[in-house]
Amino acid sequence: MDDFDRRFEKSFSMVAFATNRHLVDHMRRLITLLDMDADSAMLWGLVAHLSVAHAMHPGALPSDLLAPDGFMLGEARPVRLADVVQVSGLPKETVRRKLEKLRERGKLGRTEDGRWVALRSGVDATTYEFTRESVKRLLQTARVIENILQHARLD
Repeated sequence: MDDFDRRFEKSFSMVAFATNRHLVDHMRRLITLLDMDADSAMLWGLVAHLSVAHAMHPGALPSDLLAPDGFMLGEARPVRLADVVQVSGLPKETVRRKLEKLRERGKLGRTEDGRWVALRSGVDATTYEFTRESVKRLLQTARVIENILQHARLD
């Protein structure tokens, strides 16, 4: 057992509490601030991730991938419904229906061949601020967990 595993084992309850508190708070904020159910948020995120995953090379610097406005350089690759269904684990009809609602809200677009893509215009001021605050909270939670692990009693 390495040092991390020992520290994790000795501080499991506190680490689990901090982690779960962060996740529950994040989901609560997402549902209320973005007015979106958890499945729709996951699907929106999956389309966005799958659309740009081809460009995310290990060790790539932000300057290699991002335009001055903070968005990805180049075009995103549209995603097939079947791929979103497979990755999400949700029923096909549920995915199709929720993606269509996200399209109606301006979060996603469709290509002529029926593939899905996250729209830059779907990132409005509320979404931008939500993401900004989420990153700050995630970093704070990481610091809390690191502190717990660092001070775990290993005797």
